[in-house]
Amino acid sequence: MRVFLDRLRARNRRGQRGYSFIEVMIATIVASVGFAAVFSLQISTMLANISARDLAGAMNLSDRYVEVLQRDAFAWVGDDRPEPYLNQAPNRWHSFTEFPVDQNGLPHIEDDPEFGSALSRQRFCVHYWLSPMDGLYRQMMSVRVRVIWPRSASETERLDAVCPSERANNFSPDPANWYSVTIPTVIRSAQ
Repeated sequence: MRVFLDRLRARNRRGQRGYSFIEVMIATIVASVGFAAVFSLQISTMLANISARDLAGAMNLSDRYVEVLQRDAFAWVGDDRPEPYLNQAPNRWHSFTEFPVDQNGLPHIEDDPEFGSALSRQRFCVHYWLSPMDGLYRQMMSVRVRVIWPRSASETERLDAVCPSERANNFSPDPANWYSVTIPTVIRSAQ
């Protein structure tokens, strides 16, 4: 029995020595990889949330401006299309927003002191396309509303080159630099 107790005490003394340097290094490496994966997941989730928020804002803006065109169509009687939007040149892009706007459709307060917003995220441009129909459908018009915003939140100054009407028709949506949403609809005259 004494031999058994001596062996048990010797085994306990060896177990109390602690961990070796290699064991500590391996545990540190495994923990570091785990934390890196968690942080990467957090960053990916945050970027996906920002992208979803921007897409929701763009969809709301496009719906809002489709409603503006439909509301203006109530004043469309006969062959004369009403101002300010429906009387534009057909089959080319025009701009609803000469300046970048926020998700509420408001420019920055520096661009519009009377109605501007103090939000610092004016990062959308809204364009529209009119295509009158012929024949039996001559009192109808095919319309597209396009909302554009940069892929990088830090590049909002490039929107100044996209928003104005004179530049809307020449805009080429490059997926590497821009997001865009285009909503098609048909409006008809009140007649």
